[in-house]
Amino acid sequence: MAFETATYTDVTAGEAIDGVDGFNFQAVSAGLTGVDQQRIREGLLHRVVPTWALGHDALDHPPTCAFEVRDGRSYLARGRSTGVTNSGRPGNQVTQVIATSDPDDFVPYRPAQLYGALQWNLEKASGPEPAPWVTPLEVRPEFEVDALQEMVGGDEWAARVLPQYLTMIDASLGSAPTKTVLLHTDLDEVMRWIALGTLFVESERARTLQFRALVDDPWRVDAALVGVSPEFGAVDLGSANVLDLVNRSIPDIEPSDAARARAALFIEHDAAEALTAVEVSRRWEPVLGAGLAQEAARLVGVPDSGNDGARAWRTAVSAIDRLAEAGLEDDLALYGEELSEAAVTYGPTTSEEFALAGRAVRNAHGLGLDEVACAVLLPVLEALTAVPALAGSFARELSGARTPVEWESAEERAEAGKFLGTVLASAPKESLPDLFGAAGAVGAPVTAESRAAAAENLAGLWLTDPELGRDKWRLWLGGQEVAAATARRLREAFHANDGRAVDALLRGDWDFLARDYDSPELRGWIEAGKISRLPPAERRERITAALSMPAEAWLLALDGSEVRDDPALWASWVSRHGYTASLVVKLRAELEKARTLMPALGSEVGTADWGRLLKALEGAPEPRLAQLSDDYVRARAVLDAARSKSREEADETLEADLLKVRSMAPFLLADIGRQLLRPDGREKGDRDTVSRDREDREKAKRERAARDEDERERRDKLVRAVTPWGPAAIQVYLVRLADHRREPSVVDRALRLLSDPDRKVSDAADAALTRIAESQPDLIREARGKFRLRSELDGYLRGRLDKPGDHRRGTGRFSWGRGR
Repeated sequence: MAFETATYTDVTAGEAIDGVDGFNFQAVSAGLTGVDQQRIREGLLHRVVPTWALGHDALDHPPTCAFEVRDGRSYLARGRSTGVTNSGRPGNQVTQVIATSDPDDFVPYRPAQLYGALQWNLEKASGPEPAPWVTPLEVRPEFEVDALQEMVGGDEWAARVLPQYLTMIDASLGSAPTKTVLLHTDLDEVMRWIALGTLFVESERARTLQFRALVDDPWRVDAALVGVSPEFGAVDLGSANVLDLVNRSIPDIEPSDAARARAALFIEHDAAEALTAVEVSRRWEPVLGAGLAQEAARLVGVPDSGNDGARAWRTAVSAIDRLAEAGLEDDLALYGEELSEAAVTYGPTTSEEFALAGRAVRNAHGLGLDEVACAVLLPVLEALTAVPALAGSFARELSGARTPVEWESAEERAEAGKFLGTVLASAPKESLPDLFGAAGAVGAPVTAESRAAAAENLAGLWLTDPELGRDKWRLWLGGQEVAAATARRLREAFHANDGRAVDALLRGDWDFLARDYDSPELRGWIEAGKISRLPPAERRERITAALSMPAEAWLLALDGSEVRDDPALWASWVSRHGYTASLVVKLRAELEKARTLMPALGSEVGTADWGRLLKALEGAPEPRLAQLSDDYVRARAVLDAARSKSREEADETLEADLLKVRSMAPFLLADIGRQLLRPDGREKGDRDTVSRDREDREKAKRERAARDEDERERRDKLVRAVTPWGPAAIQVYLVRLADHRREPSVVDRALRLLSDPDRKVSDAADAALTRIAESQPDLIREARGKFRLRSELDGYLRGRLDKPGDHRRGTGRFSWGRGR
């Protein structure tokens, strides 16, 4: 690594590298390009102020130094006046320049310190192709850091103005930079102060900070730091910040707090340590802010600076927190040890301090710097044992880490576990969710006894709010133990029909736990809760398919459903999941009510099929239920046998058969109605009468009337056999038949029954027509499309309209003119 070098002066043709006499390059090292030469000509040559010669010796013209950076290439130049040219004209000069594209060539110095490099000679080179300057370079002692520190440390005025000067340097680096002008006639003095100022600038930025000295007018040069010689005469310095090194006056600028701190650090401590702190502070300032950056940098750069324990702890932990959050992994890896050492000097005592510690541990752990995280963590856990009431503040910040901290020391890990066990045993219950999450991140062993007791407490708290553990419990210390305890408590609460727990179950608040934690009984309760949220009509399949649900869960799975509305649903539960005492009581009460309640015609008459439920009750643990099941099976067998008989044989025995099944009639209404309204095969014959002549139609009408009378007598006798259930059976059968067959003939049958002398039978037909119209309006419209049925329906409707006080008149399904 090396600096390329060049010398520019007045030359003869034989001296010039390109054979052109006059001002030209006399020497250029091999790596200096044509572009470099052009840039040197344009902005880096020693400039002779024309008015100087009017009152001064040309050789006394102030020397110059310039530093520029263009396109990543750095140029440092020095020049001096040499009198007259080869042709005898005034204004001759020699400029020596070094250039590099490698910032490391400046190490361990700032560019301004290389003004004092020992290789400068400011004379014509011995040949046209000088050797590059191999780095690192040596500088004169007065440009070393220690000498620059002594320059201000041993001078009261210099020490006093240093904060103002550093404030000027900061201003020259801002987004709207202000020039810093240094006044003196001695270039060495100016360059020492420029070198001093750049020591306080971050190294990377310092390598691009342009400066120039000595000049007559600072506004003619592109540089942030400019040295001006008063010997050139008065010049308007305008808005520039001025450090007068000649008159040693106090600059008219208020020093910043940061500048004061940096100056004090540099003067009062070892120079190298102080500048390390300054460098670190500059780098951290965008993340930490000026104040914290200064304090943190002091900790890592000047470790023995007598920091107060509590203040040092807060500074170190705050720095760890913010640096880790900003992702500055390299900085924390480099300075984590120093910050960690400060973190063990004090144990936090306030809620805010514990919260800060929790964030710092979480962020350092998240960055993969567990050594730093553990260094903060161990003393914090120890401090928490003294104030467990503040555990929540710490735990809230740390909980949620996806993986536990990795401890390098088994002894420290064990010690952390002991501290953690103590905190778990004493912390407020409301802090346990976060504390268990934090404990999972700590990754230290806690005794089973301490863990179990705290897990029970947490389970009790979780029971009151499912959200406490949702998506979190797997990250908790002993998460499976907590889940097991919570599942057990939930099962107990569900068994006890605890209102709050059951409400949460019905809402689905605990569904996630059944997915995440393997507990068959809890899963059964959760499944019952899911089924309860379905419409009753959709539950039967789910109940049958469920592998296992606690018998007590019938209250949930069947919630909102009544036995009389859907006996098959209740049958599916009994068949698949069994009985409880409360279910037995419910079923017996409902069945007895259905069996003994006097029937009422209309929409109140149920059309549900009781068969599946009564069959499912076979062998029920309650004698009465088992008896009802047996009675139903026998009654059903009687009716099935009656259906298989011939018409003549059935007519002889049906009355006796119906008397046998009368006690179970409410559960067999459709089957009984079928027997009361047996198919007579007249539908086709009735259709044929339409095409006959008038005489034939009259004859057929008389025959039909005779048959109707015979059928009415038969029906009246059978209705009496199942009193009082005959009319209800007729209604249920007609409605069921319409549901299954969906044929206009069902409407025809109901219309004929409207003229039955038995008012209860005609009312049953009326109620059936109303139910059919409500559930199947299309079937009614289809029936009215039949010529004969249309006439009868219209007649029926007129009759209803003429009935005074009829509650359906003019508004029901059969209102006159509807659908015409």
